[in-house]
Amino acid sequence: MEIESKFLVPEEKDFKELENLSRLASYTISEVKAQLNEDSFLDTENKDIMASGYYLRVRKSSGEKGKWITIKSLGGFKAGTHRREEYVSFLPEGLSVLECPDLRIRNMIFEFTSGLDLFPLITLKQKRMIRQLKLEEKPIADLYLDKVNLKSESRKKIYSEFEVELKSGGTAEDLETIRDFLLSHYNLVENPFSKFERAYMFRENLPEKTLLDLRERAVCTQLANHKNIYGRQAKILLLLDSGSTQAELSLLLKIPEPEIEALILRFEKERLSVFPFTGAKKKTLEKKLMFYFQSGKGSPENGWTEIGYEEWTPEALLKFYGISIEKAENITSGALALFDGFSAYHGLGKEERELLRLASLLQNIGSTARKEEESPISREIILTHPLKGLKLHELKILALIVELQEPSISEKNPCLALEEINIDLSPAFQNKSLTLAAFLQIANALETENQMYLPCGFRQLEGAVEIELMGANAEKTAKRAEKRSELWECLFSTDLRFIQAKEPFEAKKSEKKSEETREKAEKRAEKRKRKETQKYTVSPEDPMAFVAHRIFAYQFSQMLAHEKGTRKGEDIEDLHDMRVAVRRMRAAAIVFDEYIESEKVEPHIKGLKRTLGTLGGVRDLDVFREKAEDYLKTLPPGREHDLDPLFLILSEEREKAREEMLDYLDSEKYSRFKKDFSEFLDFPESWVLPTTTEKHDSLPHRVKDVLPSILYARLANISAYSEWIEGPYVSVERLHRLRIAAKGLRYTLEFFENVLGKEVESLIKDFKALQDHLGDFHDAAVAAEMLGTYIKTGAWKLTEIEKVSDKKQVPETSEGIEAYLAYREAELLTLLDTFPESWEKVRTGEFRKKIEGAIRSLYESP
Repeated sequence: MEIESKFLVPEEKDFKELENLSRLASYTISEVKAQLNEDSFLDTENKDIMASGYYLRVRKSSGEKGKWITIKSLGGFKAGTHRREEYVSFLPEGLSVLECPDLRIRNMIFEFTSGLDLFPLITLKQKRMIRQLKLEEKPIADLYLDKVNLKSESRKKIYSEFEVELKSGGTAEDLETIRDFLLSHYNLVENPFSKFERAYMFRENLPEKTLLDLRERAVCTQLANHKNIYGRQAKILLLLDSGSTQAELSLLLKIPEPEIEALILRFEKERLSVFPFTGAKKKTLEKKLMFYFQSGKGSPENGWTEIGYEEWTPEALLKFYGISIEKAENITSGALALFDGFSAYHGLGKEERELLRLASLLQNIGSTARKEEESPISREIILTHPLKGLKLHELKILALIVELQEPSISEKNPCLALEEINIDLSPAFQNKSLTLAAFLQIANALETENQMYLPCGFRQLEGAVEIELMGANAEKTAKRAEKRSELWECLFSTDLRFIQAKEPFEAKKSEKKSEETREKAEKRAEKRKRKETQKYTVSPEDPMAFVAHRIFAYQFSQMLAHEKGTRKGEDIEDLHDMRVAVRRMRAAAIVFDEYIESEKVEPHIKGLKRTLGTLGGVRDLDVFREKAEDYLKTLPPGREHDLDPLFLILSEEREKAREEMLDYLDSEKYSRFKKDFSEFLDFPESWVLPTTTEKHDSLPHRVKDVLPSILYARLANISAYSEWIEGPYVSVERLHRLRIAAKGLRYTLEFFENVLGKEVESLIKDFKALQDHLGDFHDAAVAAEMLGTYIKTGAWKLTEIEKVSDKKQVPETSEGIEAYLAYREAELLTLLDTFPESWEKVRTGEFRKKIEGAIRSLYESP
């Protein structure tokens, strides 16, 4: 804090006397030290530092290598004393202002300017005589007697000034004593302005007494060319400051005089707080995330990669966080249509339109982290993942637009909203952000279930604008859009009314654009369909929920692709492939359970389970017959009809099972399951779990961070069976459960096959061998049980009533079937006897090394 008194010295006589002072009241004065200073005051083109309430000075003093950089607050004069914030640092020769060694000063410059270029605003020269004021050898104050030289184009001004700057040993009473002595002994005039303020007023030819101070003038100048309510108010204040009367302004701006008078009264009471951009922003860490630009890496003027940050494209960011680009593009088309349709109102240009486009695309980028705090998290992602081509101020505007979509933010109180958000931007940029945020709020309301009701016509009414919406049954959407128009109406004092388009779309000017939009959407859908039928890929950086969506989408497409063949029944492999796809989706639900909302996934898992059960009846009979036919090929000639009675009943049972399967595939329940699951896949952002806690702690959610623990946990589950299957007796059911566990680990390895090392192929092969061995064992056990039942009863499956009935229906010819039963029982024993060999392959240390080698690839550079 700088505390000083400043005086103008109008008379040369007084200047000479002050120059030769040796004592002041009871204080002694040291010897004089002369210094020549050249001060350059820097600011952005829009005077963002002044609008923040500060000024930046770079001083070159005679005899020093390097410069002094100082940031001071504007104003601060009261009752004869200046009290100002002051931050000073030495700037070594050869360094720019943005390379200032003082991190605080460097960060303040970035905070004020948002990385915009600095230009010389004013330059002044002064001859300074410096002395120290002491009381009993204790330093009380520094005395500065200055001859200041101002120049602005052809105008020049030289004036003299005397300053008394209090030091740490001095008190306010000391300063008051010195001040009273000077005013009573010399013809001095108290100076309420700093040298910068006086030089700026000289340059702008401003009187000392004006309605607006320098900060207020800078803020109003920034806003005056904006067309919303804050731009209009700023323009009124500037014109009043220049001498215009209320009557003149009313006539010029077509604003009622009472409205102008009300603004004047409010401004006199609240000053800059009449605008929502300049209030005292309380940074509450416990409530809001705060960000400070890391200026230590330098300025992003030449691009983010130049200072060591990775640059992102919007598409890469959406992909990285698993956000549906189709929905984002729908909302973007609506937001841009509003921007274009209201161009006469807002007067914004191409740069702002591009920022609105980016904000529309990225507003939901945080939905995978924590749904209830989507907007703040989206803002954090934008600020920490700089977009290629965007400057720092544009990045901050983008972040502000996005956070203003937070549902809890009151549209009618933008002042409160901006104070809570704490993004350091100039008033001009904050005002533009509000306008763009208003468009995006409305566009969000125009999107329903991935359908965009695109604005196609704008008609000016008295005190309102009527907007026509394309699309059938747009009434509900129109009401929702009107409700979300409150921020716009607050900014532009104009009501918005949305109605359904009455004329055919073909007659609209926007018809061509809408048709192009539809065509693009169709092409994207077709491209997505083709992509889904291709094998997906996974990267170590992918969020687990994103991978889950890819697997669900791919396997669902595989299920649908084989449905037609399953219905026809000409190739049993279609049924097999359809069933495998369903199984893999169920397996994926288990693997990714911690990263997706189980409540939203569960209804679809039930549908998958129902489908799997229906397909299983036919598939099990197909497998049974296939193995029976393989058995017949091993028999000598003349025995090829041994199993004809069995095949007859198998055909009857398969026909029943197939009829049940087709009934299900034709049912409303299955049709609804497919429709619901397809819509579920269209909106992955609605069912992924947050990747941060309520306190914003990060949760592990990327493949490289969590896959190792998943694989080791699944391997541990398999190893846990050793105590149950390595003894003298083994349970068939236990081996069946082991088979399911092995299949789960195999599917997990296959899901992530392309990011694991070359060892993964061998691992999958080993687990497939174990799974096949246990699968053959299970099939043999089931076949032996069912053949035994058939031989005893003549029935393929017994109902509960038949199980307790005394009636038996023994088949007349069963010798061939009894031989087949013996064959399957022998196969069962052989598989049981050779099982330890398959089991041992997944129990060795070498096998674990393969797992470790596969995992290591997650962390190796491609």
